[in-house]
Amino acid sequence: MIQAYFNQIKALLDRYARAPFVLEATVMFDVRPGEQGYLSGSLTFSDRSVLYFREFLDSAGDVIEKVSYVYHYQDADHRLIFRYDNARHRSQRAREHKHVADQAVDAPAPTLEAVLLEITFIRGWV
Repeated sequence: MIQAYFNQIKALLDRYARAPFVLEATVMFDVRPGEQGYLSGSLTFSDRSVLYFREFLDSAGDVIEKVSYVYHYQDADHRLIFRYDNARHRSQRAREHKHVADQAVDAPAPTLEAVLLEITFIRGWV
């Protein structure tokens, strides 16, 4: 199940890597014992902004759970544009949240594809 998920992510990133607004796309996959997996990577865009992402996954039957995740998008000057994650923070009400500027708001876990669509919409590349 983990390998099938990794194949979907690879196909998604291959599709984006061919887009004129993507300069570079990298990803690393690690299948771990017990139907677990880890992936991490980045996409560098034509405006030099970068999306860094990582997911730690656990599989039970046909269900894949994102145990932890981060989708960190920053501009060319390394300033945060947004970051989705499920890290525990003392001031957070919900574990799943999105950082924008100096605040964090409750936000459900997005898919990598949803994050990429959000970026392309923000930048006007669609």
